[in-house]
This record gives sequence, structure tokens and C-alpha cells, in this order.
Amino acid sequence: MHVCFIGADFEENLGVAILAAIVEKLGHRWSILAFNTPADADACVRRVMAERPEVVGMSMQFQHRAHEFLALGRKLRDAGYRGHMTAGAQFPTLAFKEVLEHGHGFDSVVLHDGEETLPELLAALDAGRPLHEVPGLALPGADGAAFRTASRRLPDDLDSVPFAKRYRQHTRHVGVPFVPIVASRGCWGRCNYCSIVAFYKDAHDTGGGSKLMRMRSPENVAAEIALLWHTSGPSIFCFHDDNFTLPDPRQTLARVRAIRSALDEYGVGLIGIVGKARPDTVTRELALELAELGVIRLYVGVENGSETGGEHLRRGTQQRHIREALSACREAGIFNCYNLLMFEPDATMEHVRENIQFIRTNCDRPVNFCRAEPYHGTPLHVELSAIQDLGGSYMGWNYRIADDRTEMMFRVCSAAFRERNFATQGVANRYMGIGYAANVVKRFYPAVGAQTLWERARDLTTAISLDTAEHLERAADLVESTALGDHDALARQTALLGLAIAEADRRFHHELDGLYADFNHHAARVREQRGTHKRSQIPRKLLGIARSVMVGASLATLGSACGDDDTVARDVGIRDAGPDVPMVVDPAPRDLGIADAGPEPMDAEPDVPMVVDPAPPDLGPDDAGEPDVPMVVDPAPPDLGPEDSGPMVVDPPPPDMGMSAIPAERDPMASAPVLEGATPRRRLRLIDQWVDSSPRESVRTDDLALSDPPSPRLRARREGDVVHVAVEGVRAPVTTRWESEGAVEGEGLDVRWSPVDSTDQIRVAVRSRNGVAVVTLRASAVPAA
Repeated sequence: MHVCFIGADFEENLGVAILAAIVEKLGHRWSILAFNTPADADACVRRVMAERPEVVGMSMQFQHRAHEFLALGRKLRDAGYRGHMTAGAQFPTLAFKEVLEHGHGFDSVVLHDGEETLPELLAALDAGRPLHEVPGLALPGADGAAFRTASRRLPDDLDSVPFAKRYRQHTRHVGVPFVPIVASRGCWGRCNYCSIVAFYKDAHDTGGGSKLMRMRSPENVAAEIALLWHTSGPSIFCFHDDNFTLPDPRQTLARVRAIRSALDEYGVGLIGIVGKARPDTVTRELALELAELGVIRLYVGVENGSETGGEHLRRGTQQRHIREALSACREAGIFNCYNLLMFEPDATMEHVRENIQFIRTNCDRPVNFCRAEPYHGTPLHVELSAIQDLGGSYMGWNYRIADDRTEMMFRVCSAAFRERNFATQGVANRYMGIGYAANVVKRFYPAVGAQTLWERARDLTTAISLDTAEHLERAADLVESTALGDHDALARQTALLGLAIAEADRRFHHELDGLYADFNHHAARVREQRGTHKRSQIPRKLLGIARSVMVGASLATLGSACGDDDTVARDVGIRDAGPDVPMVVDPAPRDLGIADAGPEPMDAEPDVPMVVDPAPPDLGPDDAGEPDVPMVVDPAPPDLGPEDSGPMVVDPPPPDMGMSAIPAERDPMASAPVLEGATPRRRLRLIDQWVDSSPRESVRTDDLALSDPPSPRLRARREGDVVHVAVEGVRAPVTTRWESEGAVEGEGLDVRWSPVDSTDQIRVAVRSRNGVAVVTLRASAVPAA
């Protein structure tokens, strides 16, 4: 039997890679298809129809991409695929009725952990047995209504789960292999917005299990790391555990020490560690020792800078814990970034102001902010649906913040910070990775210049954080000083604010370009000076483990690691991403990638609510050497003349009629520019890239301004020194205001732009009857004619 897995592949997809190992052990064939954007759909359909696998399994981790996966399912059926199609992971588990009952073409959903359920599903299909006899499934009934089969207990022994199949090369961060790994599952938290908590609570309520958090033994984790290290060399190991730290700091320290001790026995040398932590689990003593053991980055779950806001989200942590955790990591030299769910159902402007002050106080740490989204099946979704009519659907719910001015603040920020916070190559996503890249350089390339790069990263991070706080304060002043009924003034000032943020981003992009290029140059220089090195002999104990889990070429590759000819960071990974490689180290929303330049939209990773709402996210690298390779770890105007052209007044609201709508040639929600003549590139996610996971196409209540913002994008074509730029993707009459440091000729939806140099940027505020959006284009992104 052939099983074809389809899932996101911004970095190695461990969920499907583990299932692939199980399928192979059972004697079945498997393949993995990358589905990173809707543009990949046709290629996936062609491959499936060519290979005709008996089973297609889709990994739908996050709700913000559910519509894309469900559309792919329908596309496969329309193309004539008649095999069994199943889905798994968080979203389909929590929304199995909707996945199975709405004509998307799926035959089953594998609920919760799939390591035991999938083999039994394959056996039943192979033998022609009734699927309702397989525990742990959801199936469509004869009447079309979905139902669950018998419950299945979560597996307690994670050491019995095979190591993931490493089906492609690792991504690289500043030339160092970046290797994802999972050492535990589950979370003891009670956060009301978290789909992870809802996923495992449902598993325990229906099937049971020994505990909310299950862990692999330190020896088992060390064995997998050692196998990977001896094929890759010094590497960064990203623990995609829901919690890298445990409730008691002493437990965390004992576990990490045990892993390090076992690694020493296996002959493992230099590594870096990335993980996630709840603030109440990090102490000064723990942070200092974790840094000694190789931890270079911890994503600390701040989530809200207001004590009351954190209580609304049921975080179970206090501001004291957050302050102490960030201070401890700062002293230990462990990089942190964080997200603020500044907007939540009961937020007030006082809480918003407290969050802004939190950003100022912790300005040396990169931040993104957004709204807490009611992901389907979470307590937040259930509770909100009981007290208000939610907009949207199971693919993305929308709600109204109770306080009118705070709701208005959310709308203003969603428009003004649209590109900074959520564009794949936006400033927020790009600066999420520079502190992490600096730590990578200090650990793997210690040499003269490393400390200077670290200080530059800190200073630039501080400048961007403070700029974000300043513009948030401007937004708060606007909302608190303007009558809520004055829709025109609110829209006009929001457009001006968005243009001001875009202009600041032009300067920040230039600095980010230079810093990322210098990271790469420093690493390349150190590698050249260091030359090759001789690796230590692989212990017999490890070779024995290797034979039990690896076959053929994989084992041969491991054996060859005993040789002499190897650079410190030999690529076992696919695309060398350079420093700006997505370094989100944690599924969060659209990544922060490194490597390819060029504004290609990408989707992201986990269900992490974002302003206009993961992400942190997954983003994408490919080749090193380019300055614009983000690093993330589960989607984002003037008169025409120079400064002396008079006061900047954004165009008045467009008329109700009189202009034809502009047809969208691509996804109307995509804002990335369309560059004619550009060579298509595959982009991975940035490390720490956030994605806008708020409901798409969901109109807000129209009693307040900005109820239905447009979703424009820019198309660009270069002719000599002039760039022709056009606004596309708007479906209603709009007015525009263009701005640039260079000359802009024309008006409306099409202009001719003469950039002053490669760092120039054109920006346009697009205003519809009920909304505002600001989109930009960098001159460096437009290919030569």
C-alpha cells in the first residue's frame, strides 16, 4: 500500500515524518508532498494522480490554512482521485464534523495522536474491514452526519515511537544546520485561546491518558540527536515541544543535564538548543545553567503585558513571573522574542496602554502583537459563541471586542501595522531573527567581530521595538481623541499612520539588509579560517542504535561521518539559508525565513493569534548570501511629488458607485507584490514569522469605522530606470495616495515610479468606503528589465 502525506514543509514536518517511519516499518510505501501555499495545489494534484496512492493523508495543523487544505481535498476529488483521503492534527480533530460534513472529499479524520490509529486504519482498508471498528477515528455516517468511533487512549510510552524520517536536507541558519525535534507532548496550561490545550483536553476527556504532558526519556532523545549530529555536524536542535521547560525548574535542569550527559557518551560535541517556555518556569539559576548547556533561544510565552489581560486569557502567570523570566534570560544571554495578544474580548484601552508600556520596558526583545483569536473548539470560541453572534465560520471566527474604543483601536492597528506585522518580509518578521542570529554567530563562530554584531542586533531591535511603541501610542491617542462616529477622520488618520509606519520600515529594512549580510560574511570568514576538522569516532553503542532505525543510504551516510573531510557545519540540510532565515522557532503564524529574497507570500504554522491576527512564522530560507533571509522557527501612498508639494492629505472616501471593481487575478487576500520578470523562487519561512490568522473576508460591524478594509497588492514592471506600479486585488471603488523618496508620476491605481536608489520604497494608502490598507514595494525587489 502507498500512503501519500501532504503537509506544510517550511521546515521538516515532524508529524508526517514520524508517521512515514511507522508506515515504512509496516512494509508500506510512502511519499511526502509539500503544500506551503495555494500555488502548490496543482502540483500536488498532478503528483497524486500520477502515483495513485491508495491513501492520501493531509496534516492540517492550523486553522488559518484550513480553507487551503480543504480546497485541495475538493480539487483532488474533482481530478478523479478515488482512494481513501484522511486528515489529522489539531484543526481536523477539533472540527471533524465540519471537515467531514461539508463536501470536502474526506473519508475519515485521525483524531489526536495518530501513531496507533493510522496503522489500524491501513490494515482495515487493506483487509476490507469496516472502518467503524477502528478506534480513534471520525467518520461520515450513512446519513452524512459525522461520528466518532471508539475512543483511543493517548500512548504513554513515547520512546516506542520511531524516530522521524529525515526526508530532506535540513534548513540552515547562518550556515548551521537547523534540526527540529520533539521530545515531549502536551501542556499543563489552561489558556482559553490555545488549540493545543483544547486538542489534548479533548483526547483526555474521550480516551484518557496517564498525564497531560508526556515525555521521551533523556536517553531516547539523546540517541536521536546523536544520530543527526554525526551526519550533520555541529547543529541547532529546535525542540518543538509545547513546553521545553517543566513546572519545577529543578526538573528541567535534571532533564537537560541527563540529555547532555548521554550526548557526551555518544561523542556529540557543539550544539545549540532552541525551545519554548512558560514564564513561571524560568528562574535566574535555571537560565544561567541552560545557557551553559547550549540553550541560545527560548520563546517565552508572555502573551499579554497587562495583569488583567493575562487573567482574561487564563494564562495562570503573573507579570512578576514574566519580568523575572525575561530578566533571567537577558542576564544569561539567551535570546527571547514574544507575542502580545493585546486585543482580547474584554480588553480596554487601559490594558492596551499597559501593553505598550511593556514593549517600551522590554524594548531589547522583538515583539509582535495581535488579537486573541477564537480558534474552533477552544474555550474562547465556545464561550464567545454563547454570548455573541460570531462572524465567519469554522475556518475562521470573528468577534467584537466589548469596549468600543478598544475595538476601534484593533481596527486601526490592523490597517496601519498590516505590512509591518504580517508581511512575509515585513519588519516585524525580519527583526524577530536578528538577536537569535547574533547568538548563533556567538556560539558557532566565536571570533573577533561576533560581539559587535550582537550589539548591533540589540541596538536595532531596541530601535524597532520603540518605534512600534511610539506608533501604537499615536494610534491610541487617535482613538481616544476622535469621536467614534467620525468615520472619515478615523479612516483618514489611520491611512496617514500606516504611511508613517511604512516610511519608517524603509529605513529599518536597509539596516536589516546590512546586518544580515554582515552575519553571513562573518560566518563565511570564520569557516574559511577554520577549514576542515576531524570528527571523533562514532561510539559502537550509537552505531547499534543506527542499524535499528536507519537503512541503506542513511546508514552509509552515518558511517562516512567518521572521516576527516568535513567543515564544521556540513550541510545536511536543504537550502543554506543565511542569517535572515526564518527563525521562528516555534510554530506560530507565517514564518520569518531566510534565504530567498523577493516578496512571495507564505503561510504559516501554529495557531498563534496575530494582529489582524502565527505567526510565530515558520518563514523561509534557501540560499545563503542574500541579505534578506529571515529566520523564524504555523498569513499582510502621496499626492505625487516631493515634500514641498503641500500638506499630506489622504484622498477623500471614494463614491458609492461610478468606478468598476478591479478583478483580482490572484488570491484577493494576498498583499505581496507581483513582480513581472522575476524568477520564481521557493521560499521557506522565517524563524519567528507571524501570520495574520484572523478571519478572512469577514466584514466587521459597521457601527464603527474600518468595517471592511480592502486587500490590495502591487504589480510592478521595470522599464530602464522607471518602474510601472499598479494596485490590484481591490473589488470596490477606492482612492489612493502614493509616497516615495523618488518621483511618482500619475495617480489612481497606476503610476510610474523613479526610485532614487535600491533602498527606495514606494507606498500607497488605498481607501475604500469602509476601510484602509497600506501596501509597499521596495526598489530592490523589482528585477531589472
